[in-house]
Amino acid sequence: MQRRMMLGIKQRAEKDEHMIPPRTILAAVDFSDTSRTALAFATRLATQTGAALHVLHAEDPLLKEAARRTGVDLNKESREELRRVIETTPPTAPGEPHLHVVNGPAVEVIVHIAIRENADLVVVGSHGMSGAERLMFGSTTEGVLRRASVPILVVPRGWTPPRPDTADLSGMGPVIAAVDFTEPAIAAGAAACELAAVLSTSVEIAHVVPDLPVLERWRPHADAAIPQRTCAARRELDSILRCLHAKVPLQVHVLSGGVARSLADIAAPAGDRHPILVLGRKVERSGGTPGAIAYRVLSLADVPVLVHVEP
Repeated sequence: MQRRMMLGIKQRAEKDEHMIPPRTILAAVDFSDTSRTALAFATRLATQTGAALHVLHAEDPLLKEAARRTGVDLNKESREELRRVIETTPPTAPGEPHLHVVNGPAVEVIVHIAIRENADLVVVGSHGMSGAERLMFGSTTEGVLRRASVPILVVPRGWTPPRPDTADLSGMGPVIAAVDFTEPAIAAGAAACELAAVLSTSVEIAHVVPDLPVLERWRPHADAAIPQRTCAARRELDSILRCLHAKVPLQVHVLSGGVARSLADIAAPAGDRHPILVLGRKVERSGGTPGAIAYRVLSLADVPVLVHVEP
């Protein structure tokens, strides 16, 4: 089974299905400070990669109808406001961004426009994802994470560029890939290597040996098994790393403990360290979710998180 997974990862890499570097980036803007931050990140990434930048605002249908009744053309005003946001959110976008103002529920609009414009990446802010609210269903960000069939990059509200005097993402890194032994996670590792090459930074592969859910009286036995489980994980990671063909410096961390907390801790920014965390998700026909651990990571991490979607 592992051999089949390795072959699949190698074939996908050869076909360049990771969409990194992205050719088309879609940034969703609702005029909040958080979405401005996401737009700034998307603009810098577009500058870094030469990608076309699309900026989208989804109009609430009820708001549009209420405005129409008072003689207000909400679509026109939204376009004017979208242009103003782009002009006043540094840095200056490369070329002329493509503007989209579309009426409809935000999640449906973002997913639809991403497909229509062949977006390789959707950039959103972490709306509804601060503290306990991050775990609540119904937020736009959560809905996009559930339904998008392309990678989603979630930018935290407090993100600032490491080098504000530049127009790109200079100084970002390392790219940290959370890798277990599932196909989506391994594909995310390959995407992380490509992203790190684009950003001229290094890759760190992080694997967490999770705590065993045992009765407290058995805890000493579970703890005693950690070194053996860690060694087994390192051996399996070695075979995975050979398939990634990383073109940048690569480091491996095998941690133990709670998965989400361990990943958030290793991705914490410090000094000249400005990480991007990469998680994997597989698209299910029913509209699969990133999973409980991924949501927990998003609730704890204060860095941009790329949720790589594996077709």
